[in-house]
Amino acid sequence: MSCHTDFTRFMNELKTESDTLRIFIEILKKEESALIEGKLEEIDRLASNKIKLIQELIQHDDDRNVFFLKIGLPSERKSIDSWLNELAVQNSSFSEIKALWKELLNLAKTAQQFTHSNGLIIANRLQHNLRSFAALHGATGNVALYGPKGQTYI
Repeated sequence: MSCHTDFTRFMNELKTESDTLRIFIEILKKEESALIEGKLEEIDRLASNKIKLIQELIQHDDDRNVFFLKIGLPSERKSIDSWLNELAVQNSSFSEIKALWKELLNLAKTAQQFTHSNGLIIANRLQHNLRSFAALHGATGNVALYGPKGQTYI
């Protein structure tokens, strides 16, 4: 297989991975809305879709790492950025790979931000529910519960 074919395949993989990441981000946005609105059924449905997409993204990551290993490139961001810069200088037709890589990194950052935000919403809801449960529990005069490690829970 020629070097050009490998690069073309790599470019197509980056495009496919970016498309998958865009779909993942849309699900994260919908998840955020469902969390805010308390739509539990929607959250469950979205979680199922997220799992499928995460599996796809893991496969893309594995494929990319195999490509980097094949060309002798460490799969570290600094090494990849240097390689892409050299590649674009050597052959301007490969500058699209650099742009696709940058786009993929930006999409990954966006997904990370939504994941963090959704995690904060979940943590906030959990704290609210625990406080509500504690208030109800205290109002009934029940004794404290214990967590899995024996610590007082409420």
